[in-house]
Amino acid sequence: MFSLSTGSDAVDGQTRTARVGKWTYTPVPPGAAEETDATLHREGLEVNLHYSSSIFEDFLDTVFRIQDEFNRRSQEVAALKAPTGESRGRMPRV
Repeated sequence: MFSLSTGSDAVDGQTRTARVGKWTYTPVPPGAAEETDATLHREGLEVNLHYSSSIFEDFLDTVFRIQDEFNRRSQEVAALKAPTGESRGRMPRV
């Protein structure tokens, strides 16, 4: 649902676009003119986030941290999963 990538206009990896469903979020590039705002865009539509970009960036940061934590925990659980053919509470067949 959410994915993060470093845009082609990245400066030291700081400008990152994010896919949010069918929308793409583009933050204000570092050093951009003061009147430049972050945007959401898709299929030729563009939404200027002049007043809400910092809140939206905080939201995306939180969602990405949740995704990272979920992925990390899922991998840990998969590593602990019993081998095929063995189930919990039973002794392995020898």
